[in-house]
Amino acid sequence: MARSRLTDTTLDLVTDAGAVLWSMVKGEQMEFPITLNFIADASVKASGNYIYEAVVVEAKNISGQSDKPTLVQPGGVTTRLFVRLPRYLGVWSAAAAYNKEEVVLYAGIYYKLTGGIARISAIAPDLDEKWEITTLNKIYVQFPSTLGTGWTVQPLADSASYGFFELRVTEPADAVYTRTFKPVRGMIEILFSPTDETSDQLNQTAY
Repeated sequence: MARSRLTDTTLDLVTDAGAVLWSMVKGEQMEFPITLNFIADASVKASGNYIYEAVVVEAKNISGQSDKPTLVQPGGVTTRLFVRLPRYLGVWSAAAAYNKEEVVLYAGIYYKLTGGIARISAIAPDLDEKWEITTLNKIYVQFPSTLGTGWTVQPLADSASYGFFELRVTEPADAVYTRTFKPVRGMIEILFSPTDETSDQLNQTAY
C-alpha cells in the first residue's frame, strides 16, 4: 500500500469553518447562538457534565489603529462570558405553563417559546406563532455591556478596539478519554459609542 509523504497535507481530519468576528458598539449587551454539530443535546440534564467556557482576552490595541491587532495586551483584561444552555422540558403539554426560551418536543420536532411568562395555550407549537423550531445542540453566549470597559485603549469615533474570543467545550468525564473541543475562535470588535460617554442622567429623555 502506497504511503503519502508527511509534507503532502491534503486531508483535514478536523474541519474548521474559520475564525469569527463579532462587532458591537461599546455598552451593548448581546446574546449570540452557537450550534455545536458534535453534540446532540447541550441541555444540562441530558448531556451530563459538559463544561462550556467562553473567554475574551484584551488585545494589544493602539490608539487610532486602522488594522486589527495581532498580539495580546500584556497583563490585559480577561473576561469570562456566561454560556446559557437550552432548558428542555420534554414533550409539550396543552395544560402546562411555559416561559420564554424554554424548549419542548412536539411531533418529533423541538420548539422554543419566543415570548411570554407562565404562558398557557392549547394551540400546538406547529400552529402557534409564539413557538419556533430549534435544536438541543444550540448554546447561547452572552456578552455583557461592560465588555471592554477596562481595556487599556478605548475605541475612538474612527477606530475600534479588539479582543480575542474563544469557546472551549469539554466532554463529561469518560473512563476511556475525555475530549476537549475549541469549536469557535475569533475576535471581538468594539466600536465607539456616544451614549456610553454620557452619564445615566443625561441618557434619560424628558417628556
